[in-house]
Amino acid sequence: MNAKNIVKTLLLGSLIAMPFTACEDAENDTIDNLVYFTDAATDKSKSLTLIDEVTSTTLTVRMARVAQQDVKVTLSLDASKLDAYNKRNETNYKCVDAQYVTFDKQATIKAGQVLSDPITVTVQSFETNGAEFAVPLSLTSSTAVELAETSSSFLVLIVKPITQYVPKFSYGNGIAIPGEWGMDLNNFTFEWWSRVTGKYNPDNGYSVNNQAIVWAGDPSVNSFYPRFGDLVYSSGGRYVYNFLQVKAMGGQFDTGDPTNGNGLESGKWYHFAYTYDAASGTSLLYKNGVQVASLTTEKGKKLHLDCFELNCSSSAYFNDYIEMCQVRAWKSTRTANQIKKGMYSEVEYTHPDLIFYLPMNEGPQEDGSNPTLKDVSGNGHDCEFGSLGGGNGNPSKVPTWEVYTFAQ
Repeated sequence: MNAKNIVKTLLLGSLIAMPFTACEDAENDTIDNLVYFTDAATDKSKSLTLIDEVTSTTLTVRMARVAQQDVKVTLSLDASKLDAYNKRNETNYKCVDAQYVTFDKQATIKAGQVLSDPITVTVQSFETNGAEFAVPLSLTSSTAVELAETSSSFLVLIVKPITQYVPKFSYGNGIAIPGEWGMDLNNFTFEWWSRVTGKYNPDNGYSVNNQAIVWAGDPSVNSFYPRFGDLVYSSGGRYVYNFLQVKAMGGQFDTGDPTNGNGLESGKWYHFAYTYDAASGTSLLYKNGVQVASLTTEKGKKLHLDCFELNCSSSAYFNDYIEMCQVRAWKSTRTANQIKKGMYSEVEYTHPDLIFYLPMNEGPQEDGSNPTLKDVSGNGHDCEFGSLGGGNGNPSKVPTWEVYTFAQ
């Protein structure tokens, strides 16, 4: 930051700190005055959730001091402001196409006042294909009063909650994801949403040991195997199974002792993520965007994917209903920030680090058949319910579907 910018920043800070009466008592001139987004004085962005076909928010522009004449400020869409924000926040926001955005191109701060009228920003709903979008606005010119460089831009971050059909898996619906596996990875992430309920009583989910979410190869060697329950924790002389355990890279860890307040609740939605980094030999386990456990194994050892099967336990170990969606496998180690930010929204379908991405949002078919579950990454891992050979595989068994919304 050059000396001129430092002076402007200090000036803005000192003027904002002044009582409003000081602004009223100030000389009505434009010397030592600045124009800026009111909202940007405390934060550089705000979120706008698209829940309707057309959604709006408002911003205001203000001056540090009153002026004797009207001050007109010009606004524009400025995609260049996204690069620094994305780098700082581990995001990949793209600029919303101008055809979907309308906003007041000019704001006026009337003589003797410091605030403009509200500036309305309206966004039409559009297809994101999983990508993140923002409306980056900049103040580009002002009559008589200089722009505050540090607060003359502002981002409206577009939030599109996930609302989708979700299948309810039971025994017979297990899936073999096709593909040329035999993958050896230095970095890996697997994440999903799931909800477990009892087969005869919805409140009695997590009723049995070893309800497997994934089988990807032998976890005692160098694969991974997440499942609900194991013969680890007990209460009142009986084992309890309401926890997620991951066997991986020759070790195992879990979401915590359910007899000590860490149990998973039947009927409640959870977002889980497992990550692996070969350089450090570290596996991490996340629940609802928060790291809850870690596992350290041999450094430099690659994670190996022999196959990929979902909800794959045999009849003896698949007593509950498991609803599952937004299943994503990555050939990168997602950070805690990336996992938390991506929980409640889709991710870009064509992200180069995706191995596959199964939203599982197809819903019931008119003819009552099983739909093909699309891999929206374009990597060719479309799959079918009941496609496991023998065991948990019955292509004619159709799951039920229900619509859910995943939002903060």
